[in-house]
Amino acid sequence: MAKLFYWIAPVYTGLIIYFSISDSPAPSVNINNIDKLYHGGAYFIMALLWYFFFYSRFLTQQSHFKFTWKDMVTAWSRTIAIAAAVFSFLIGVIVEFAQEYIAVNRTMDFIDAVANTIGIILAITLIWLLSKRFNTYS
Repeated sequence: MAKLFYWIAPVYTGLIIYFSISDSPAPSVNINNIDKLYHGGAYFIMALLWYFFFYSRFLTQQSHFKFTWKDMVTAWSRTIAIAAAVFSFLIGVIVEFAQEYIAVNRTMDFIDAVANTIGIILAITLIWLLSKRFNTYS
């Protein structure tokens, strides 16, 4: 399980960075500001993946037993959640600056950064709520 998170979080983040800076836009949909939903969803997933990445790295350094994603959610870690949120936020800010100063046909948008942040907050809140639920009924 830990090896899965070693690869999936960095690869997913790399793909987000690549597609955010590349010249190929997302498919066109005739809904105003739909890209903000894309941003929120992408960073929601990114924050979840980095939470599990950091937690699995921590557990492999601290213990020699097998663990699952449920173990990582049940044993909520505020420190790991903050690390995942800050890391995801910084990636989002760097991508926005890269869109302004490096990418062709892309521009920085403050509202995109807000959508990214909302996605991150929702992901961390979801993990926290799940930890409360699992701890109540276990």
